Amino acid sequence: MNQTEKRQIMVLDDDQIQHILFRKRAQQVASDFQLHFFEMGESLLEFLLENEADTVVSDLNMEEMNGWTFIEELFKLGFKGKLFILSASVNEEDRIRAKKDSRIHGYFEKPLSNSDLIQILTA
Repeated sequence: MNQTEKRQIMVLDDDQIQHILFRKRAQQVASDFQLHFFEMGESLLEFLLENEADTVVSDLNMEEMNGWTFIEELFKLGFKGKLFILSASVNEEDRIRAKKDSRIHGYFEKPLSNSDLIQILTA
């Protein structure tokens, strides 16, 4: 990636309010990235067939395709970037599963703290 290319960060969450909050807070922290938001895992997977992503941030609890199914499909596409989970889930099993999965670079709870956001944006 050369100096003029911005990092491509994909955010998957079926709650549009989370999109607004993520964008607003991310723009306060840094500007060397381009954000893309998706409400459904299928839409993001289709986008990634023709586009690259440096980072994917995914919710777990979604209507059409849950986050765990999305993650499996993402890596079937050959995704090589960084994957983070951002979830409101209080299910300890989710946290344990994410920690055991070496493809996942971090598990964060909503609302996202500034330090967690910086970790995602600079990964």
